[in-house]
Amino acid sequence: MSFADIISACLGSSSPAQRQAPYLSADEAANMPLEAFVHRSIESAPSALEQNSAFSDILRKHIEGGADAGRVAQAVQDALTRLASNDADRASAQWACRILALTAQAPAAGSSGYHPPQAQGQSYAQAAGTDGGGWEVQRPHHQSQPPAQPQKQGDTYVRSYFFPSEESFQALVQFLGSAHTSLDICVFNITDNGVADAIIAAKRRGVDVRIITDDEQLQCRGSDVERLQRDHDIPFKTDNDPSKFMHAKFAVIDRRAVWCGSYNWTVAGRRQNNEAVICTNDLDAARAFSAEFDKLWSQFQ
Repeated sequence: MSFADIISACLGSSSPAQRQAPYLSADEAANMPLEAFVHRSIESAPSALEQNSAFSDILRKHIEGGADAGRVAQAVQDALTRLASNDADRASAQWACRILALTAQAPAAGSSGYHPPQAQGQSYAQAAGTDGGGWEVQRPHHQSQPPAQPQKQGDTYVRSYFFPSEESFQALVQFLGSAHTSLDICVFNITDNGVADAIIAAKRRGVDVRIITDDEQLQCRGSDVERLQRDHDIPFKTDNDPSKFMHAKFAVIDRRAVWCGSYNWTVAGRRQNNEAVICTNDLDAARAFSAEFDKLWSQFQ
């Protein structure tokens, strides 16, 4: 079942709500941008049900035109949460939309790996500012030189980034911005407000964000981690062991793509230090890093 079919089923198969709902014509709905259409059609559910075929066609056109599934799910969640009458209804709406988002992201049967979202007609690689307009393919360990041109091998990609580099930093921001459901961050420290802003934006989109960091670095001047918890309710844990460092540096989005390497999420790492990173959608790698994060999350305080 396509994502359009899932959403259409939500809009077209349930009974009209008993509350008073404003009328919305199909002609008016057809001229709305995606988020407005989702909000207004849910708010005016009786109208959508009465004109089910027309409203479903409008939604399919949005989807076929490249509408991002995560944006649709978030818009549905926002509308249902706003209309819900109690906390239980709001929680049900949030979880229902999480199911939709996960379903939309699931790889097709027989395929593997994470497929990065499209951004304004560009590939994810182009949106991230990659050289040559693509990602380099993962290569066997014995191959010492990269291929002359970006290549594709199955559905698995690897891209290398180096710092200091504003281009590489923007690739990290784009990576964090492509998270739909979860963002697990395990880093030595976070002092770069540009990174913090990207994390906050993910939280505001409804992404489940968790952070693991080093206990001593948490107390360093400029650390953003406690502020992210205090002001934006983003949970964190530390190793709580002064005899060693929590020195891992990786992030996993949606349990399907990984950013990892020597790069510290700090201003010095961005603008001064020589650092190296890879970003991959290899599903085995994503599963391994997710498992490591879950292990540390259970282990740390």
